[in-house]
Amino acid sequence: MNVSVVYTGVRVTPEIVVQISAVADGKPIRVDLDRDAIDRLMGPAVGDEKAMLSILARKRETIRAAIEASVFARGAPFDGHLVLAWRDLSAFAGDPTASSAPVS
Repeated sequence: MNVSVVYTGVRVTPEIVVQISAVADGKPIRVDLDRDAIDRLMGPAVGDEKAMLSILARKRETIRAAIEASVFARGAPFDGHLVLAWRDLSAFAGDPTASSAPVS
């Protein structure tokens, strides 16, 4: 399976949203991180858009691997939308305080 992340975006107001565009075997997938995943992945950077984008860039491989595992296990979502929870990311994050963990 070939999965690539093609876009990562962050919105901090009115609510914090992290949205990622990926392609899995040629099929586009829109990926959202749930709030717990955002909090654990970002740590104290939550709410600082620039810092969050920086962390997402460093964690790109962690996110890509979690997307790949999810699509491999469940298949590509019919509607092209996937929500990743912390349980989906934690196996690839390397450390429960993922914002300070090295990129896996």
